[in-house]
Amino acid sequence: RLLFCRLQFAVDKVMLATSALHAALVAPASAARRTAVSSVSLARLRRPHAAGFATARGCIAGVGGGAGRRSGSISATATAMGFTLAAGSAWSRSSGPRPVRCTGTSSAQDRSSASSTAVAAAERAAPAPALRFGAIADVQFADVDDAWNFKGTQRRGYRGALECLRRAIDDWDSGPELSFVADLGDIIDQQCEAIGDSYRALNMVLAEYARLRTKVEHMVGNHELYNFSRRECAELIPNITPWFRSWQPVQGWRMIVLDPYDLNAIERDGGQAVEDGLDYLSQHNPNDLRAPRGSVDLSKGLNGLQHRFLPMGGAFKHEQLSWLRDELRAAEESQERVIVLTHLPVLPEATVPGGLTWNFDAVLEVLRGPHPGTVALVLAGHFHCGAYALDFASGTHHVTLPSPLHAHADDLRAHCVVEAFEDRVEIMGRGLVPSRTLPLLPQSLQEPLDAPDYAPGQGLGDKGGAISRL
Repeated sequence: RLLFCRLQFAVDKVMLATSALHAALVAPASAARRTAVSSVSLARLRRPHAAGFATARGCIAGVGGGAGRRSGSISATATAMGFTLAAGSAWSRSSGPRPVRCTGTSSAQDRSSASSTAVAAAERAAPAPALRFGAIADVQFADVDDAWNFKGTQRRGYRGALECLRRAIDDWDSGPELSFVADLGDIIDQQCEAIGDSYRALNMVLAEYARLRTKVEHMVGNHELYNFSRRECAELIPNITPWFRSWQPVQGWRMIVLDPYDLNAIERDGGQAVEDGLDYLSQHNPNDLRAPRGSVDLSKGLNGLQHRFLPMGGAFKHEQLSWLRDELRAAEESQERVIVLTHLPVLPEATVPGGLTWNFDAVLEVLRGPHPGTVALVLAGHFHCGAYALDFASGTHHVTLPSPLHAHADDLRAHCVVEAFEDRVEIMGRGLVPSRTLPLLPQSLQEPLDAPDYAPGQGLGDKGGAISRL
């Protein structure tokens, strides 16, 4: 299924490019004809693909029996964001791409020359993004041979992941200037700790990041806490603290980094922090959480969204949620857009249940608090297949980046460049990461939006056991 979806996605992009080229070179001078690009190609290009590539299935169809009640709000939100509902529950932009203007010519050579000139002129005339940054998630480098995941469903290229990072850095440095690069966590794999190679492996990864011309914003993931204590992370990994933080890279945009392991059960030398996490987890997971790692099936007896209550997850404490609420209120008052960066996804449709933040409902309530459209994007990692979902309650896009561990040997790339505009966010994917155009709700939208009701079992495909040892 994954191979089929990749092939279909590639074919769709070729169809769209062919349609756009035809409109640019052949269509008459009429403005209406110049913008005639196949709507079918556009719809298919943005269709939610299987295997975690992109899905808004739960948001579109509704969960917990409330789809009919929310249909008006969903339709209004989609229309406001420039989407129309196409056949098969696929989402597509209601307006096509800007046409490439060119003059009619009598020969193929003249048309080619005119087209090149028109493309160059269009690129010069196109508005520059307000913000541009790079992003990558779950490099999880380890100096070990490739191996299969616990379920035996995915091959992991541990050394190849470092090559993915090298290519990402070369790409970021050779392109337009970036405000920063976001490392969404899991910089090295747990196996480094098991073989006593944590410090050397970390230094190898940090040496690659040191080549960048721009600052790297590191985030904490579960594999950082497998390998190091919090104190060691703060000392060894630049720009990983404060654990949750915010800044305004440009006027009108606010970046927020969250720490989803504020409460956790895995932190090395965690002491009371781990005890608190185990106490919390034991209220939701009946299994022996203190058993040696790998000796007990900790997902036994869990169903649907309950699968999030595993030790590799974490939660936000009250202090961080209160801080986040204040940050969003300040952004709303300043009419800023917000992009949230976190290792763990917080929307069920943007991951599988086992990859979800323990108290995702609490953080979603905070993210949905400000005016719809304030929180433009939540960018996460952890779920190695990657996923996408739109939260209709707030107009927020949730994008989960795939891991370089699964990049094919023929194309060792799994990173992206994110560009933020007034009306949209563009994710320009490389390799495993799909490119996306994410329209933003107008900040003047006044209609209140309804939050979905999550029923036990709702999530991306309800595959509670699909994640193991992330």
